[in-house]
Amino acid sequence: MVKNCYAAFAARDVQRMCTLSAPDCIYEAPGVAEFMPWAHRHEGHEGIAKFVAALDEHLLFDHFRPSTFVADESQDMVVVLGRAECRARATSRSYVNNWAHMFQIRDGKVAVFREYPDTAAQLLAVHQLRP
Repeated sequence: MVKNCYAAFAARDVQRMCTLSAPDCIYEAPGVAEFMPWAHRHEGHEGIAKFVAALDEHLLFDHFRPSTFVADESQDMVVVLGRAECRARATSRSYVNNWAHMFQIRDGKVAVFREYPDTAAQLLAVHQLRP
């Protein structure tokens, strides 16, 4: 099911992402929303659509690959490690993002999705800041 979520995300099939997620799901991305508009708590299917739209408005994904899946059935949780190579639309700056995602599953659907990206790399790329 989680692999299907990634396939839907890669295809930007928001409807499919919603089908795979509970109506009251929570998608969370860390960061300061003033600087990274996708970074906050998104609720429900409408939240999924806004989350994906905000990502696509600000970032181009040149490469996005989940690589390691770790399931804890007793906790109804899946943790995924992966890598993305992105470019910020506003600056054309590229960055590498080694990330972790956590999926909490309820009744066979995503109840909670939390991402743990390299927010510093995102911020530097999106706003042309220098380390």
